[in-house]
Amino acid sequence: MRKPSKKTTLRGAAVLAAALALPALNATAAQAIDWDHQLHTDDGDPGGRLRFEAYGDIVEVCDIEADGWAVYVDVWDPSGMRIIDSISVGGNGNCVTHRASNGHNLTEGAVYPFSLGLHKNHEIFRYEDRARWRA
Repeated sequence: MRKPSKKTTLRGAAVLAAALALPALNATAAQAIDWDHQLHTDDGDPGGRLRFEAYGDIVEVCDIEADGWAVYVDVWDPSGMRIIDSISVGGNGNCVTHRASNGHNLTEGAVYPFSLGLHKNHEIFRYEDRARWRA
């Protein structure tokens, strides 16, 4: 039986090290977000949720109740004069996420008004709540 060469042993060690490191790299990418702020619609049994994480400018909007209403969020410029991002999602359990890395970058340190509510057929808007959060 032939003894493996030093080169073959080193190559095998490198492959093993890469195989062991790959799961660790993937685990860090899937870490949970520690949300800075959270807001719910003002109906008796909230049907919508807005969460915001300043690091990465992550805005998540979720429909959290099977009630026939969809959830909408508007993010306003710091002056509150114009909408800079609108998000809408319907269907219990569905969420939509906007991030700085997807072109939704907010200016660090600026305070942004957020409005959250429910709508039906894009006509009836109800149960709105508002917040002002620092990016």
